[in-house]
Amino acid sequence: MRLEQLTLQDFRNYEQVSLGLDPGLNIFVGDNAQGKTNLLEAIYVLALSKSYRALRDADLIRQGASSAVASARVRKLASLDLSCVLSLTEKKRLLVNGKATTANNFVGNLNAVLFSPDSLQLVKGPPGERRRFLDIQICQIDPVYRQTLLEYQRVVRQRNSLLKTAQESRAQLQLLPAWDRQLVNLGTRVTARRQAVVEKLQMYAREIHREISGEREDLQLVYEPFFGQAASGLSGEELKAIFREQLQQLRAEEIRRGLTLVGPQRDDLLFLVNGMDLKKFGSQGQQRSAVLACILAQLELMQAETGEYPVVLLDDVLSELDQGRQLQLLTLLDAKAQTIVTTTSLSAFPQELAARAAIYNIRQGRIA
Repeated sequence: MRLEQLTLQDFRNYEQVSLGLDPGLNIFVGDNAQGKTNLLEAIYVLALSKSYRALRDADLIRQGASSAVASARVRKLASLDLSCVLSLTEKKRLLVNGKATTANNFVGNLNAVLFSPDSLQLVKGPPGERRRFLDIQICQIDPVYRQTLLEYQRVVRQRNSLLKTAQESRAQLQLLPAWDRQLVNLGTRVTARRQAVVEKLQMYAREIHREISGEREDLQLVYEPFFGQAASGLSGEELKAIFREQLQQLRAEEIRRGLTLVGPQRDDLLFLVNGMDLKKFGSQGQQRSAVLACILAQLELMQAETGEYPVVLLDDVLSELDQGRQLQLLTLLDAKAQTIVTTTSLSAFPQELAARAAIYNIRQGRIA
């Protein structure tokens, strides 16, 4: 999979830009605040249908403009044309080959893996960041999971609303069993799929991490469900039974707080090196090596699931890594996936890699 052409109109600070991309390494060089991250954000929007930075689609529209368009030609087995049309006055439109489609059908046409300075918070950041990491991974390769997750999130919102209402009117509690059934059925499917993906991701990440650490450390990814015990090996019915038991145990607390306390919205992902929890006891270098291994493992998992490597987006991340990790990352990517890198300086790149890369300069939303 590769991105052949990218076209932006009134997207962030880009008034109009259209450029072809090399199937290998693409390096975008520029000072801060010139539009490097905005470029990667546009590609991310075309992959996931939404930004990883902006809370509102309107924030993606260039100041003074009323609409914005991000479009790309993607080469898979055949060429695909993807477009995201944003407006201050109308709903966002997603198009595949010129035909409007839903976000669920849009996502997966362009697979992308993003590695930014924020990614380095994956190990030591809050659990929500790790859940989001897993969900983004799975949603790109599994449309059934995307739909299940959306339905589950809707049920949690509705159930939370009911629990809050029940604080004033206990009669509302008679509606809770119907929402509980949906919560259990959908939540079990989310938990089981996440567990299966973590097991596969662990296999790739462990091997990559051993290489990064010079065979000195053993990385283990452990999916930690909300109920506090391993989900590996549990059947769907066993998971449902645990789910129901947790609901009974926490019923009074949920009503008191007006909040759903049971379900995969409270899961976590642990990073262990030689049995040690990296979040609590790992050095910064160990944490970064684990994140790097996990990001690279994403590529292998996507290739195994879809038959193609995703496009890799590196947002000014090389400055966050030491020289050894920079070289390991770029060398591994150069042999496998189309990679789009932003940087303030070419000095971070080994000469042999820079010599065969496509290099672009960005200044005030213009690319040369």
